[in-house]
Amino acid sequence: MKVRSDAEVGRRILDLLGSRSQRELATAVGMPPSVLSRALSGERAFNMSELVDIADYFGTRIEEFLFEEEVAFVKRGSSDDASTAEAVSLCSRLVNAMLQIEAVGR
Repeated sequence: MKVRSDAEVGRRILDLLGSRSQRELATAVGMPPSVLSRALSGERAFNMSELVDIADYFGTRIEEFLFEEEVAFVKRGSSDDASTAEAVSLCSRLVNAMLQIEAVGR
């Protein structure tokens, strides 16, 4: 599984932004517009908190920004059964926690 670079993450977010303005996104997620602009261009990395807020804004999962392909356990977790949904949720929280730990270590 390929992890996207900072510049690729920015391009992915810009793709999702579509015709909406960067200023609208910055306001919605509480980032100064200049900081968001630098992050979108790959000049600075987004921190995990910012990515979580942006994922919430778009109504998507943070993995959509970070990885080239869908995380394997999400693909298998498409069943409507409660135990599968719980397992997918737990795995997602673990992945997010690990990514936050890695981001803090940078």
